Amino acid sequence: MQNSTVNEPESPALLPEEYVYQGYMRQKIVKRKKTGVVCVPGSGKTRPIIDALVELNRIYPEAEDYHKFPYGPILIVCTGPAIATWTRQLPLWTDDPTLSDWICTVKGSKHKRMNDWELASMSSGIFITNYSIFLRDYHAIQQARWAAIVADEYHRAMLRKTSKTYNFSRPLFRKTEIVVWCSGSALRKNPSSMWTLFNMMDPKLKLFRSYWRFVDTFCIVDDGPFGKIIEGPKNVAGFQEIMDRYLAYVPEEVVADNLPEGKRLPIHAEMTPSQAKVYNELSDTMISMVGDNIIVAPNVLAQLLKLRQLLCCPRILDSHLDMGGGFEAIWDKLEEDSHCVIFVPFRPATDYLVDELIRRGHIHTFMLRGGTDPDVQTRTIEAFKKFRGILVCTIAYAESFDLETCKTSYFLGYDYTLDINEQAEGRTRRVISEHEFVTWNYVKYLGTLDEYFLSELGADLRNVRRVLKRPQEFINALKGIT
Repeated sequence: MQNSTVNEPESPALLPEEYVYQGYMRQKIVKRKKTGVVCVPGSGKTRPIIDALVELNRIYPEAEDYHKFPYGPILIVCTGPAIATWTRQLPLWTDDPTLSDWICTVKGSKHKRMNDWELASMSSGIFITNYSIFLRDYHAIQQARWAAIVADEYHRAMLRKTSKTYNFSRPLFRKTEIVVWCSGSALRKNPSSMWTLFNMMDPKLKLFRSYWRFVDTFCIVDDGPFGKIIEGPKNVAGFQEIMDRYLAYVPEEVVADNLPEGKRLPIHAEMTPSQAKVYNELSDTMISMVGDNIIVAPNVLAQLLKLRQLLCCPRILDSHLDMGGGFEAIWDKLEEDSHCVIFVPFRPATDYLVDELIRRGHIHTFMLRGGTDPDVQTRTIEAFKKFRGILVCTIAYAESFDLETCKTSYFLGYDYTLDINEQAEGRTRRVISEHEFVTWNYVKYLGTLDEYFLSELGADLRNVRRVLKRPQEFINALKGIT
């Protein structure tokens, strides 16, 4: 495999207003029926999936009533933020407003959900739910004969071989003829993170049956004090060949002309005196006093967590502390552009940031985080765009929605995995963006663990770019350049 080459993709016949790379995705789904769609966030992967379902006659928009679904019901499993996107785009890209009447969002009480799944087993339509409910209701879900399944942002629930969702869902995927796994962040650190995807697509292939056979083929593995350690990728050309054979992979360079240019910028911040006092005490002794409150880190993992929370927003540890130097550094920048997003890695920080921003006069400050109802999400984003306000959002929640009116993002802390940060970045870098240039401003405290985390993320980024790089001929083909 070391001498393998990446084949140039075929040029598809395009639908109206369809980009060449979207036609390539659609064509790959139609041809393979079970495949993965991997592309940069913001490039528009929802449309080609819907177009493929129409081309495969799983959705027949011209028909009436249940005849719209000649092969039976369709299941879409996604993250919570994506539910509103699918609900909105299915009628849009099928050019069938009546399709909304056949979309069922499965949520609520167990009794209601069981009624919805029973309806799916007896009738037709499109049933959309999140991964949490998919796992809880799996035994009811598998009773239906699904015409097609879409696992959107599958990496959030099926990336690890120990994942319950991955292990429960494999029998269901095997017996379903059409399955599409899609992600803007399928590759995390090295090729090992994509084993579950290949195993679900072709579990009989010898290379995909065994996790460690796959890892030994495409990763550098070393022995550590507590077991094997995956150091990075190897046999990159062989892995690229496997990716391009099985997946509809679209490199970032292909869609770059349709997206605004994005740039990561550091914002150097200094800790406030009270923040620095707690940081130094927790670092040295794992204990700190704030008034009558004792902050204790019982072990090293708890110590790292509390230090990260302290750098993000000190009030997470004690409500009597100030907002911290990172927040103040962002505050100083708001005069330049107050229509922005502030991403934070911790849910409790959202309340403190929103309250403080409103207290300081930014009344159009909004919040998104895990557990937000899809309808509330839609209204929040609409208000954020209408009033050109500030949005405070947890990094983990930032998937599958558009913030195209905004060009400035701040990261007050980071997730420790590269792809989750990149998903958040992708909210402002959209095909429909109003700006030609967007910035992602990362708050960085010098002399703290921020430097370690950013160094690790930088190493992960270099490994990922090695694997995702493609020849110019491949890129030109997906751009429609001959």
